[in-house]
Amino acid sequence: MAYRATVRTDIDPQPRSPEVTPYRVPPMEPATFTDLEEQVIALARTDHLGSIEKPGRLERLVTKLFGLNPDRRALADPRLETLRRAIVVASHRHHLPDMQAAELREAGFTVAQIRAIETKAISI
Repeated sequence: MAYRATVRTDIDPQPRSPEVTPYRVPPMEPATFTDLEEQVIALARTDHLGSIEKPGRLERLVTKLFGLNPDRRALADPRLETLRRAIVVASHRHHLPDMQAAELREAGFTVAQIRAIETKAISI
C-alpha cells in the first residue's frame, strides 16, 4: 500500500500560545532551632564518620572487658540522635543524602530546618 499524504484543513494556521504562569515557590517559614538542638549541631560538626557506625568486634570486646557503656555514642533523645547523625553525614559528604533528609522529616523537622541543617553542616 502506498502512503498518501493528506493535508488537514481544519487546523488553525496560527498557533495559539498557552497562558504561561510561572511556578512560584511559596515562602518558607524561617528555620529556628532550640538551644539544645544548636548545641547538638555544634558538637556533631566535630564527630568523625565512624561515630555513627556500629562498634566492631574489637571495640565490643574491649567494652565488655572493661565494663564500658556500649551505647555511649548515641544520644538519649532519638530526635537529637537523628539530628546528630544527619550533621555528621552531611559534613563529611558535603551534601545531605535523601535517606538522612527522610529520617529528619520522620523525626519532626520541617523542610526549612532540613535546608538549614544542610547549609550549617556544609559550611564548616
